[in-house]
Amino acid sequence: MMLTRRPILLTLAAVAAGLALVIAACGGDSEEKETIVFSDLNWPSAEIQARVAAYIVEHGYEYPVELVPGDTVSLWQALVNGDTHVTMEIWPAQQEWLLDVDEGTLVALGTSLDTGWEAWVIPQYLKDENPGLVSVSDLPDYVDLFVTADSQGKARFVTCLPGWACEQVNAAKVEAYGLTDHVHLLNPGSSAGLFADLEAAYSKGEAWVGYMWHPTPLSVALDLYILEEPAYSDECWSTTKACAYPEAKVLIMVNNSLPERAPEVIEFLENWDFKAADQVATEVWMEENNEDSDVGALWYLRNFRDTWASFVPPEVAERVDKALEDEG
Repeated sequence: MMLTRRPILLTLAAVAAGLALVIAACGGDSEEKETIVFSDLNWPSAEIQARVAAYIVEHGYEYPVELVPGDTVSLWQALVNGDTHVTMEIWPAQQEWLLDVDEGTLVALGTSLDTGWEAWVIPQYLKDENPGLVSVSDLPDYVDLFVTADSQGKARFVTCLPGWACEQVNAAKVEAYGLTDHVHLLNPGSSAGLFADLEAAYSKGEAWVGYMWHPTPLSVALDLYILEEPAYSDECWSTTKACAYPEAKVLIMVNNSLPERAPEVIEFLENWDFKAADQVATEVWMEENNEDSDVGALWYLRNFRDTWASFVPPEVAERVDKALEDEG
């Protein structure tokens, strides 16, 4: 059965623990493995990556695992505090928070997704109809395109969810660009709500402006135009944020308590090379089959074995294969 959001022990792990007790009773020396806790961030790519990695750790490396749900703000603090041990997606908007973390508390293990971006976008057809709408600085001249009943007479801008770092970034950008009197930030409620809002407007050929990131099925399937912004710089980002999002180098980070007690898991995560194209394919399959991320992770493991098996020793891959067979 697929892992849950509560700590669970695999059958193999339980057997191993039982054997350890027997060995200890006979004078042997063995130590039960401690639970590894994954941050379960609330958007599809992070949900899938966390489940795939946790499944491999649970079944392949025989550690008990747990998934703790939350948003970027709460789960960042959980990782810093050691309440979670692994976060599979740390996006650039969060990485500046490292400045407020004691050195050595968190360990970066390399990149997660192989490609990505964050930006303010409009549909390409809207850009074609309004060739003067090129950059964020042009928005005041095109407010009327985006006014809706719920936008208070301003341009309706669909932003990030509360608790996501990009929500704070987008609010700072609106202020820094002098758009406060022209743009109304609308919270979509969920990542699914954000996607549905864009897809509904696109299907009707309506005007839409808001935040989007890649990889997502919509960032691939829809023809979107990224509004121009001043080039990113460290100075801009650390002050006003009146510039483009930084290059989306998405990191895997762990709490510093993990490397010593699970070095083989660290090696696995250092080998991680999750393909954006595979991620999008998994999300598309989930949408077409009305399945959640738990089932989507199993589908990924069955359909991209050559990829994930390259991250682990053969015997670990074999144990994962056996667990997938038992899933049916």
